[in-house]
Amino acid sequence: MNNNNITSLAFEIKNLIDNNIELPDDILLSIYEASGSVLMELFSLALELKEKYTGKRVNFCSIISAKTGICSEDCAFCGQSSMVRKKNKKTKVNTLVSESEIVEAAKAAKNNGANEFSIVTSGTSINNENELNIIGGAVKRIKEEVGITPCASLGLIKYEHLLLLKDCGLEIFHHNIETSSGFFPKICSTHSFMDNIETVKSAKKAGLKVCSGVIIGMGESLLDRIRMAKEIKNLGVDNIPVNFLNPIKGTPLENMEELTPMECLKTLTIFRFVNPTKNILAQGGREYNLRQLQPLALMAGANGLLLGNYLLTSGRNPSLDIELINDLGFEKAEYAK
Repeated sequence: MNNNNITSLAFEIKNLIDNNIELPDDILLSIYEASGSVLMELFSLALELKEKYTGKRVNFCSIISAKTGICSEDCAFCGQSSMVRKKNKKTKVNTLVSESEIVEAAKAAKNNGANEFSIVTSGTSINNENELNIIGGAVKRIKEEVGITPCASLGLIKYEHLLLLKDCGLEIFHHNIETSSGFFPKICSTHSFMDNIETVKSAKKAGLKVCSGVIIGMGESLLDRIRMAKEIKNLGVDNIPVNFLNPIKGTPLENMEELTPMECLKTLTIFRFVNPTKNILAQGGREYNLRQLQPLALMAGANGLLLGNYLLTSGRNPSLDIELINDLGFEKAEYAK
């Protein structure tokens, strides 16, 4: 990017990043006001940073909802929360799927183009020894038989259980902070923001890579989004999934005002500016919120996508996302042994 041809806003942001100076909140907030050629220059800077630190590769993660059903937590965005139980007495807690089902799902994910595969369970945590053994056995087989990076998202897990799963071959542990520390009490009351932070720290202590991100569009302020990006930076995680609320009927957020595609893209750009060296993934809700502008997510700072379906909502055909990155001239990330 030629510094002589960019606006003062893009130039100032680039200069601060180049000199490893924290971006002030007011400068980041001004990105939400940008439009036209100014906004395109900001997207271009985000793309430049992404390519500088992560190259042209695009990470594709796929998941299995290995244990689906009502959870004791009351997270306002989740269709499996205890808030939904109060409205739907018939909803039940399901058991963990079998080891073989997890492995077969991993094989399907790899065949669809994913280079990472995450085992996701509902509930506060996985403490049942039998369930841990099933997940550990699946992780071991995924490493040995499939050739895809194994990840797990198992709630507020104990440190010793993280070590057990790491010994089985787990490489990445996923646990979102969900939102900013100040806004979190409005989203969940059954565990604290610090519980999330401690889980992330435990995973790092166990020697695992950590994936931790947020959900945009739950009623938080623009400043809250900037605080999320900075709180994530302070945690020093490896992968940062940015999800966009897809309101689920029956949840307290079912009638939330829709995000605009440009609002989503600007948020991805802000996360790239605050975390220039990290993997930033456009994940849940991108089809619903970005609509026809999905390709721009990869031009505005993201270098990863969730491939296929989500926990309770459908994604799009994986072949379309593979076609998308090929058309943009990017490369699909491969499994690194």
